[in-house]
Amino acid sequence: MKLIYESGRWIAGIDERELYISANEETGYRPSQLFTSAITGCFGEMLIHVCRKKRISCEGLTITPETTRAGAVNKISRIHLHILFEGVRTSAEQIEKVITLALKHCAMVQSVKGSIEITFSHERI
Repeated sequence: MKLIYESGRWIAGIDERELYISANEETGYRPSQLFTSAITGCFGEMLIHVCRKKRISCEGLTITPETTRAGAVNKISRIHLHILFEGVRTSAEQIEKVITLALKHCAMVQSVKGSIEITFSHERI
């Protein structure tokens, strides 16, 4: 990956793919959005992996992150992940277990452990 500053925004590129980063949402993703989506996406991939290993199937999965900021520099102090399972066929206890395992094995979550609180809630439809 390489980042180039051009026309008031950063362009992150890998091969032919580009991602635009800017403090202005009209010209790119804000850094805090990318940070939160990286943690959420990593956790989501691990959650799917753990569900497959446990042979738990679901028809759909949606994760909605909500950040809390604190301090003079407005740093992210907490990320709450709300997980919506669609058509999942297992107990609430088993869902709690797979979420806990996914959090434990997610590299991004473990990277911020101790500096950002990660919490979760879940529901099923």
